[in-house]
Amino acid sequence: MRISRRGFGLGLGGLIAAGAAALGYRRIFGPWYAPTPYDDLLHQIVDREPAALLGKTVIKTMPNFDAGALAAKLRQPGFALQNRARADAAAGRVIKAGGWILPETVALYSALAASFA
Repeated sequence: MRISRRGFGLGLGGLIAAGAAALGYRRIFGPWYAPTPYDDLLHQIVDREPAALLGKTVIKTMPNFDAGALAAKLRQPGFALQNRARADAAAGRVIKAGGWILPETVALYSALAASFA
């Protein structure tokens, strides 16, 4: 059996596309970060570097910052970053940090990202 280069290329491309779909585009082509115990939460942040910069400012407003306690709070049902951030803004649950007014969940996720930057 002989396989042409075109057939091989199409097959390989299909395999890569299937893998990207199965694992999520960002996990294959996005930035890579060192593993943390909170990756289940941090994977919701598209780019952790800007979030960590913001999180360093947020941490200054949190006198007793504890990454483990914060992660436990964020793991509660209903704390998905995208959905909760919109709900926080609509309900007025905000945190002031560094001249910014942020939805509470955005600030908390940023603080968690900063603890591993």
